[in-house]
Amino acid sequence: MSSGLPATVDAIRLADTGTRLAGEIPLKAMPRLRGQCLDDRGEASVDLLFERSADRALRRISGHISARVRVACQRCLEPMTLTVEVEPSLLVVKADEHPELLAEDAELLVVGKAVSLNELVEDELLLAMPMIPMHALSECSASASLQAQQGSRASPFAILDKLKDKGK
Repeated sequence: MSSGLPATVDAIRLADTGTRLAGEIPLKAMPRLRGQCLDDRGEASVDLLFERSADRALRRISGHISARVRVACQRCLEPMTLTVEVEPSLLVVKADEHPELLAEDAELLVVGKAVSLNELVEDELLLAMPMIPMHALSECSASASLQAQQGSRASPFAILDKLKDKGK
């Protein structure tokens, strides 16, 4: 399903050995992200480093994930290409270790055995997606009509100015 990357990984073992995983995951392998897009063409570029802290007490996943997806602009509803980039930084812990970290604001990945790499990448991309994707105003086909509407419409507060003047 993914080129050069395993479907599942043992994040603990990879962090213990200081492994770097790099490759591509097709959008077709990420159904939740695909549901936010107009089509399933494209792929996510993944470069993740699994490592231990200097004192070997903590395990961490860091790196870079990027994807170019086609979504609908929520202003004009026309298709647009959106580049989603994220630099995850996750602490990897077993369910029974480091209970003090569970109360902190650190981004934790609590693992048992294998972790789905596709789901991990998909989660990070979904979190990085804008809530309301839109073209830049200068590129949006709706910008001309928006500017015309704003120019022709009187301010809703203009009536308050008149009322204020009458009171004097």
